[in-house]
Amino acid sequence: MDGYVEIWEKFVTERRLEFGGHTDPSWTNGHTLSASLMIPVDAAKLRNRLEPPRDALRSFPFVSPHPDHFIHITLFLLGFVVPEPHEDDEVAPERLAEIEVAARRALADFPAFGVTLSNLNVFPAAAFIEVHDSGMLEKLRDALRGECGLREPPGPPHLTLAYFQPEEEIPAPPELVSTLERFRDWPVGEIPVGEVDLTLLDLRQSYPKPEPLARIPLAGSRLK
Repeated sequence: MDGYVEIWEKFVTERRLEFGGHTDPSWTNGHTLSASLMIPVDAAKLRNRLEPPRDALRSFPFVSPHPDHFIHITLFLLGFVVPEPHEDDEVAPERLAEIEVAARRALADFPAFGVTLSNLNVFPAAAFIEVHDSGMLEKLRDALRGECGLREPPGPPHLTLAYFQPEEEIPAPPELVSTLERFRDWPVGEIPVGEVDLTLLDLRQSYPKPEPLARIPLAGSRLK
């Protein structure tokens, strides 16, 4: 995926940290439930490679590492779930049902594939692991976007490893930058992509387990 180098260089230049995560009241704006299309990740199988960077980040009081059950790759943020949407970032349950039907149609013939997780990178609000493949994730996003009528998501796919949650926007301490640099070229492992989950997230909890509304298998997946 393009853009990872630019994201890293932008962070190293600006060294800006801001509050990240689904509990940010300026993002939730009173909403309590959000919906996403995501790729589930069995973090337990990757723990030996995920734990060293997570453990290093734990030493900073403003860092909130993700537990295993929260590890995933978001494809699309569908919106805050409300009975009657009035804003662009809101979605009705009926619309989620339509998205499920369209997603099943889009992925019925889409082949299962694998991706490689490697390299610690960083947004101002979060540290993440890059997702590398031969362009299949981009094709997967394109298939879902076209069939489901979704907006193009910002930035490349990524596996968020930890949120930054300083009390206010601050410059990144040199010690944090050096910690991130240590894991800049860090192989995590390969994972199969055999399904896309339509999930709900309770925004009132720090790290809720994403609740799957639907599991949509790719062609050739053992999930069928």
